[in-house]
Parts: sequence; C-alpha cells; structure tokens
Amino acid sequence: MEPNGMDRRNFLRTASAGLIAIPSALTWMAGAASPSTRSSVALTDDGEVDEPALSVLVNAADEIGSGALRSDVGAGSPRSQARTIRRLVAPFVSPRSQHHHSGAFVDSILERLRVLERQQHDNGTFTIGNIQSPPDTGFLIEDLGVMVSLLRVDDHPRRRALAQPIERMMRRAGSGLVNGGVHTPNHRWKIVSALARINDVRPDAAYVQRIDDWLAEGIDQFPDAMYSERSPTYAAEVTNLSLLAAAWVLDRPELLDGVRRNLEMYLYLTEENGEVEAIHSRRQDQDHRLKYVRDFYLQYREFALRDHDGRFTAVVKGIEQRDAGHLGDAFANVLERPELIAVLPEPSELPTDYAEFFPSAQLARVRRGTTSASVFGGTDWYHDGEQTHLFNRIGSGISTNPTFLKLRRGEAVLEAVRMSPVFFSMGHFRSNGLEVVDDGVYRLHNELAIPYALPLPDEHRREDGDYRHTNSIDGRYFSKLDFPNRPHHFVTLRSQVLVTEVTGGFDLDFTVDETDDVNVTIELSFRSGGELTGVESLDDDGAYRLLGGHGSYRVGDDVITFGPGNDTGVVDMASGEQYSVHNGNLPPLSDTRVYITGVTPFEHRLEIRFE
Repeated sequence: MEPNGMDRRNFLRTASAGLIAIPSALTWMAGAASPSTRSSVALTDDGEVDEPALSVLVNAADEIGSGALRSDVGAGSPRSQARTIRRLVAPFVSPRSQHHHSGAFVDSILERLRVLERQQHDNGTFTIGNIQSPPDTGFLIEDLGVMVSLLRVDDHPRRRALAQPIERMMRRAGSGLVNGGVHTPNHRWKIVSALARINDVRPDAAYVQRIDDWLAEGIDQFPDAMYSERSPTYAAEVTNLSLLAAAWVLDRPELLDGVRRNLEMYLYLTEENGEVEAIHSRRQDQDHRLKYVRDFYLQYREFALRDHDGRFTAVVKGIEQRDAGHLGDAFANVLERPELIAVLPEPSELPTDYAEFFPSAQLARVRRGTTSASVFGGTDWYHDGEQTHLFNRIGSGISTNPTFLKLRRGEAVLEAVRMSPVFFSMGHFRSNGLEVVDDGVYRLHNELAIPYALPLPDEHRREDGDYRHTNSIDGRYFSKLDFPNRPHHFVTLRSQVLVTEVTGGFDLDFTVDETDDVNVTIELSFRSGGELTGVESLDDDGAYRLLGGHGSYRVGDDVITFGPGNDTGVVDMASGEQYSVHNGNLPPLSDTRVYITGVTPFEHRLEIRFE
C-alpha cells in the first residue's frame, strides 16, 4: 500500500492530477508515477512548482499535440508513430492542456495504436530501418512506457481502452528484447531501459537478468566523462536518457553518477548560444550539423534539483529562454515525474574562461567570453601515437572528420580549418593525436609513409604467379601482389600545425616537408550568412582564394580576420582515394570558404584575429 492507505493507482492518479490542477505545491504530488520503492532515486518532493517553466512545457506540448492530430495516421515509421501517439497522450491527460480529454484525441490515439500494433512482428520487435530491430524497438518501448504511466493515473472513462493496446505491445516486445542483440554501444542502454519499462508492466526475472547482463559489461565512459561514441546526439537522446530511466524504474542509484559527470563535461562543450560541439564524434553528427544543449534539458533540470547545482540551473534557464518552442516532448516526462518541474536552485555563473583538454577524444576546448575554439586531433586513424587498423578508412562509427580547428567570435563562426596535401590520394590531413605543448599551444602532426612494393623474397614466390589478393599496407588499394610478404621502400610526407592562443586570436604555424613539390591547400570554411572581404573569387559556388594580405569575415558586429595569404600552388582539396574510388568526395562544409595554397617545403603562419 502507498501512503495514507491508498493503493498505488489511486495514489498516482491523485498525485499526477494535483501537479497540474494545483501548481502551487509539490509536497504531496511529486513522484506521480513512481512507486515508493524508488525512493532512493526519486527527488525530494517538498518544493514548489516552477510555474513559468511548466507553462512553457504546456504551451509547447499543446502545439506539437495539435500538429500530431493533423498528421497522416499511416505515415512514418513505427518509432515516429509511437512518438506521435505520445504527443497526443500527454496533453490529453493534462487538465492544464487545451486538449484535455479531447474526443478527437481519443479517436486519433486509438486509430494510431491499431496501426502501430499491426506493425509489430511475431517476435515482438518492430522494423524501423533495421529489420526486426531490438534496439530500435527499445526506443519505441520507452515512449510506450511513459504513456502507460500517464494513462494509469488518468480518470477518463476510456483510459483503459487506450492503455491496454500499449501494455499488450510492451508485453509482446519482452521476448524480442531479452533474446535480441545490438549494433552500437548506446543500444545496450536503450534495451536496458526498455526492459525496465516492460518489467514495470509485467515483472519477469528474465528481464532483470538481461538488464544485469548488459550492465555487467560496464558503461562505456572514459575518465574525462566522454562516452565511447563521443556524440552529443547519442549522449543526450539515448545513453543519458536510458540510464536515468533505468535508475528510476529499477531503483538503481549507481547509474546516476555517469550521467552527472557527462553533464558536467558538456558545460565545456557548449557555446554561449546553446550549440554543442560535435566535431570529435564517431557518429553522424561529426558532419558539423548543429546540435544544441536543449537536447539535455530534463537531464540538466534533474541534476540541478538533485545536486542543488546553480550552473545546471543556468543551463536550464538558458534553454527555456532560447528554445521554449522545442520543449514540448519534455511535458510527458514531467507528467510522469512531477518533481522534475520543481523550482530550481538559484543560478550561478557558467564557465566562460577556460582551456580544457579531453584526452579520450584528443579534443581541446578554449573559451574566452564570446570567443571559443575547438582543436581536434583524435580521429580513429591513430591511437597513442600509432596508426590503427582503421587507418585510411572511412565508415560508419569511425571518427574521420578532418576539421582540426573551429573558431567562434560571437555570431561569426569559422566552421572548419582543414588541410589537404596532394600526396598519393591520401586526402585531408588528419592528425596523429593532439599534444598540449604549453599553455595555449597545441601541436597537430602526422607522417605519411607511402610504400612502393619490392620483389618478393624467395620463400614467398610461386611458380604459377598467383599471389594473394591483399590490401596495400597503407590501406589505399588492393592487388594480387601479396603485399604483407613484400619489402617496400617509402616516400614520406611530414605535416605539423601549431595552434597558439595569442592576444586577440590564434596563430596557426603550418610546416609540411620531407618530400618536395607537393601541393598543399588550406581551407577556411565560414558559416554561411556573413560577408567576406579582401579575397578573390574562384568560382560561382562561394569559393575564394587569399593570394596575399589579409581577409575578413563579418556577421553584424563580429569580425574574424585571417591572413596573410600565399600565391604559390593551386587549389586542390581532393578528399582521397577512399572517396574517389566510389565516385564520391567529402563536400565543402560551406558556400563561404577561402583557400590558401603552397608547395612543399611549405612553412606558413596564418594569423586569425577577433574584432
């Protein structure tokens, strides 16, 4: 029995309704869908409701709920269908919503549930891109679990008609998630949280055993708090979210600390406008798509309350001010756990003056007020100073972004500095790690040794001339030449970039040598929307060249100057044979980019200043 002799369902219904209907007290309302057995993880329930924040969430939820109602019932994947249903359920159960107990919402939810249930395979999984995918099913189950929690405490006469198909799909999914596998590190934690949700609907020791099997592998988190995929997308939307859900549903407080440390780390990867750095990622977001700290919203809110951390409060308040319209999906979670919408501690200053190094990603972050820099040398081509088995490979799940520097002055953003020597189709320069040489001095470097194969030793020769079809030892191509058993001679190119923080900006000292007459191109890609001056147009697609002197890039009052240029060499930003063999390339990041060229032996200082 719950407090005051109420059974769990009545207690939860009273609590959840109270949060929305009487937004002035949390004392008896918090933990709407959390049983008392979760007390070691649940937040304290003696605070007041953060009414302005709650209003933001209600308004945003009403807007996306209206959009969900208008959307095509049969469109989208099962995962998107489940999220659409969740966007209908949350405002439907809330007296604060303009859609509370809407008949149109009931009809739409039931129709969409019928569509979704037909898409479930006999083994309980769904096909969402990947065929019969346990982890993708896990994403969907997380939404279903939240909806079950909300409908359990609702008082609409048809709430059971809405909840039953959801619970039925969750029960059917259990076997598929217990017996199914994963593709990526974060998938493990999504399956953990999904099984926790299913176990909450229908307890089964097999679910808990599989949860423990996955957790026994250990969370893939480095000492600097970076997860192994190094991706803000998957940290915010999968790993942190899944670990927090599992901690709450299963009463596993030991799962909280890794999330706390990850959020602490992201304080130093977040820009003033809420953008989050991702150039170091091993996943899709390494492509410079914009990611925002709003994806961590409820996570920062929970730990601001849990730890009385004013820095996290400042993050939350910034999100609520900048991104109110993007927070509608958080409303369902707040209905499930009303304690998350309590009044926050007073905000404290966020770090704005620092130089931090993250060894696991070989990433340095520098922030000086409205200016910032990201220096990156951690692609998966190298590790601990040596080439890896991933050297000269491009593929999913591998960090290969050749951006080694990104700079920002307010609204003016130098999205990427890249370099490409024309050397045996090896493509862009990628550094063999990042060395912090001194305060404010960062060394990026590599050495490419390109082989020519020599005759085979006697013991490896064949009379029939039929040799193994093998990869060249530099990973560029394949031939029937039995490369591993051949001696080689090499042509070598050494590249180094020293990035030095100076008053008002950075100096970049380039040195490329060892082999003469190699063409070198440096590319400065500025974010679209600003004005370039002092440069010469190369073509009509936004490419420019700096032959001498200095150029500038302006957005409003924010200016980045750069130079001097150089008048030797030709522009050639070839992506390398790993792309060209498939008739592809690594396209430019921007239609506002400037090239500086040279020929080896090449030494050049590029001065970048902020105004």
